[in-house]
Amino acid sequence: MFNKVMNYLKKHIRENLLIYSMVILCFLIGVSVGAFTVKIVDKHQKEELFYYLRDFFQLFYTNELSGVSIFRQSFVNNFQLLILSWILGLVVLLAPLVLLIVSFKGFVIGFTVALLIEEFKLWGILVFLLGVFPQNFIIIPSFIFAAVFSLCFSSSFIKIKIKKIKNIGFLKQMLPYSSLYGILVMIIVVASFIEAYIAPLFIRLIASNLL
Repeated sequence: MFNKVMNYLKKHIRENLLIYSMVILCFLIGVSVGAFTVKIVDKHQKEELFYYLRDFFQLFYTNELSGVSIFRQSFVNNFQLLILSWILGLVVLLAPLVLLIVSFKGFVIGFTVALLIEEFKLWGILVFLLGVFPQNFIIIPSFIFAAVFSLCFSSSFIKIKIKKIKNIGFLKQMLPYSSLYGILVMIIVVASFIEAYIAPLFIRLIASNLL
């Protein structure tokens, strides 16, 4: 089963290399813009962000954040963006907007990493590696695949309409497209579990050095 999935992904990447490259480029642009934004934020706003971060780590240190609430928030946030990406693919002409979602995820990562490093230096890098990277190692590829699936679905639908192929209906196309998104939702559940129950363990170990 695993080998079949990997073979499908390899084939899909080869056949849609240009789309994958475009999506990844949008993500990297988002990361760059996010990191640059930290540099141009004025001193007063930056101090407020630093106070917020310290309050956030204080909650971890005192164990006031429950795993259930973190899991729920993480899953809902990512699920909503996945659903939006799925809908944009179905609307066809709006499918390119999925690139904004990927760019947004990149922006958040870039901004977070730059802010952590600027404020906490080495400890900030550790927070990223132990508390931010693990779940995003799963979440980011999921959103990249989601964007590619949406763009491929919309372009395939347009090609079918142009060539007037009648034996392939919208519902017949929609089933595998939606199934792929269903798999991504299950993957997001795993990522949310990591964010809620595993990453906080590491953050608590170093939280005292961040207060």
